[in-house]
Amino acid sequence: MVGIFLTIALGALPATAATSPHLRIAHSELGRTQYVEIGVNKSIIIDLPVEAGEVIVSQPDVANALMRTRTRAVIQGIATGETNILFLDPSGAGIAVIEISVAQDSSGLAATINRLLPGSRVQVQSFANSVILSGDVQSGDDMEKAVAIAAQYVGGEANVTSVINVAGGQQVALKVVVAEIKRDAAQALGINLSGSLSVGALNLGLNSAPETGDSAGSYSGDFSQGSFSIDASLQALQSQNALRLLAEPVLTAMSGQEANFHVGGELPIRVVSDGEESYDYKEYGIKLNFSPTVRSNGLIALDINTQVSEISDTISGALNTRSASTSVELPAYQTLAIAGLLEERTRRQINELPGLGNIPILGALFRSYEYSTSQTELVILVTPVIAQPSAAPVATPNDFYQPSSNAEAMFLGRMESMYGVGGTAGGQFRGSVGFMLD
Repeated sequence: MVGIFLTIALGALPATAATSPHLRIAHSELGRTQYVEIGVNKSIIIDLPVEAGEVIVSQPDVANALMRTRTRAVIQGIATGETNILFLDPSGAGIAVIEISVAQDSSGLAATINRLLPGSRVQVQSFANSVILSGDVQSGDDMEKAVAIAAQYVGGEANVTSVINVAGGQQVALKVVVAEIKRDAAQALGINLSGSLSVGALNLGLNSAPETGDSAGSYSGDFSQGSFSIDASLQALQSQNALRLLAEPVLTAMSGQEANFHVGGELPIRVVSDGEESYDYKEYGIKLNFSPTVRSNGLIALDINTQVSEISDTISGALNTRSASTSVELPAYQTLAIAGLLEERTRRQINELPGLGNIPILGALFRSYEYSTSQTELVILVTPVIAQPSAAPVATPNDFYQPSSNAEAMFLGRMESMYGVGGTAGGQFRGSVGFMLD
């Protein structure tokens, strides 16, 4: 009768190879150590080359051995861990040492990942409470999903190690065009009167408009006689301004990573706290943050945050800011337009003397009128491209720079030679041209 003895735990070696559900030990392997990996609640059949007289299981809580015959045993995985089983013949000589690693069965996890992520070829290797993912996936997004699925299986991403290879290009170049048109118009028309009259100790004054310090577009005259003086100013101003702002940054980022772009400056703001003076800096200009993710279906998911700010011309230390945030999916080389960022301001102001300014016709002599309007339109165009390395050298501005000769500098006033034009366009000079030092 075969006896089964339980001994104290022995230091188990890590499993180095997985086995099939059936392991046959040949006569040439008599006495050698075999390495077996099985899953929890799974079994494996062991066929021995000779009859066994004794079986010793080091950790029966991890694995158990059932002898079906004297040469066939069934090993069952009970809990995650490592143990070993010793098979001895009736004389006490060793038949085989089975080093066993019991882990969660990973075949179902691998099948689930490959089924949910079409085109993926992921292999899973399980250990006690962790798994290692290997193989190939179509995109970085699929790799993140595979890790998330495995994390549910082993209780968290800390127990998942990924060595998955991502096929295809994973660098995304984002071509951005920020275009802004700003239009301003101002009109002013009116008569500003001011005068004074002194009678003895009595002084009388008249002023139909406050001091603005701006005399552009005005005509003025004055009259004085003795203690009486009067000043008149006719203001007729019309102005139109147009500002064009254009930025074309190109940013490149890995799938799942963030790229940032900022062109502008910092506005210092004076801050006084507890009698101590310091400065706080606010960034202004054009800012762009985006995070691309390449999907397995070829689409590119984008999280875009853009902001355009400028220093306010009406409030000191303030910024006029417009921003937009969006999350979209679109194919490569397709353009997303973020438009509709319109801003329009209109201001009207009338200065007049109470009573006199309300007189029909003659009231225009005591009244001034100002009108201003500003309109700003902002359009942002975003085009994602899968970035591919290029073997061709990239041209730089220095490649085309050539300092001008002395003749070109003296007679044509050029700091550098003109390129891209015919040789006879600039004329020819003969003789020595330059400087002479004695």
